[in-house]
Amino acid sequence: MPPDAPPCRDEIVALPPECGLPGGTTMLRLSGNPAGPLVVAIGGISGNRFVCTKADGAPGWWPGLVGHGTAIDPLRHRILGLDYAADPDGAIAPTTQEQARVLCAALDTIGAARADLVLGASYGGMVALALAQHFPERVGRIAVISAPAAPHPAATAVRELQRRTVALGLAHGCADEALAIARGLAMLTYRTPEEFAGRFAGGIPCADPLGASEAGAYLRARGEAWCAVMEPGRFLSLSASIDRHCIDPAAIGCPVLLIGATSDFIVPPAQIEALAAGLSDCRLHLVDCLYGHDMFLKDAERLAPLVAAFMEEAA
Repeated sequence: MPPDAPPCRDEIVALPPECGLPGGTTMLRLSGNPAGPLVVAIGGISGNRFVCTKADGAPGWWPGLVGHGTAIDPLRHRILGLDYAADPDGAIAPTTQEQARVLCAALDTIGAARADLVLGASYGGMVALALAQHFPERVGRIAVISAPAAPHPAATAVRELQRRTVALGLAHGCADEALAIARGLAMLTYRTPEEFAGRFAGGIPCADPLGASEAGAYLRARGEAWCAVMEPGRFLSLSASIDRHCIDPAAIGCPVLLIGATSDFIVPPAQIEALAAGLSDCRLHLVDCLYGHDMFLKDAERLAPLVAAFMEEAA
């Protein structure tokens, strides 16, 4: 972090009783210029409050779009990151409206009447849409990347298989292995066949039916790494929350930047176009991208000018 960077602070957020989740609290991180426009930046279900900077001051999880020298810069913006509220036991899935209510509680915690911008990708985009519909006084405008008005049936089906896998692992004492498999299955849907073809050879190397292919070894490694940052019960809660998402585009009145990937399996471009058609004030961009649903992470620098231009409209 540059020496002149404004300080960060973490704060506890009390969950509103309406959310009905155990635990009662979550955490936020506030970074950046105290006098700058307030930007909430939230991503997928594995995203956390360290969107701008980590606890040790290293860059956060959204480089290229949030951080020094990017579209959302802590020298110019006040940046709020949030840990999503979830049931650690995996028995309750909050709606995205309830998650938006938690975001309102985070704004209350820092004494902010509203956010100038909520920048949300994937699950975070769903929460941004829910906030704009149900709590319009709390946000000026939203930028939504790879998020629909409601989940696609094929995406719901894949997530349900993931949740069944994790539930089976929990029941039989192998929850981490099950979670790693579920993550590998998810990554197949986040990325594209073209990316896999460019990186790996097909096939397995021997007669062992469980022999690892090049792509399979990669997915195993990513799944095992994910177990260090995601607990099985939390995954069940947030994965199911995605499939409870449903908003009415006609009920959203604020300006919306809507970005989708033409290669996205989870949120196909037709869903993005349908959402745009239902919004009253929308700027739509469909981007050709090798990385599918993971465009917001893997191709963030290409998206930054779109977000920056949308921010400048409000200046």
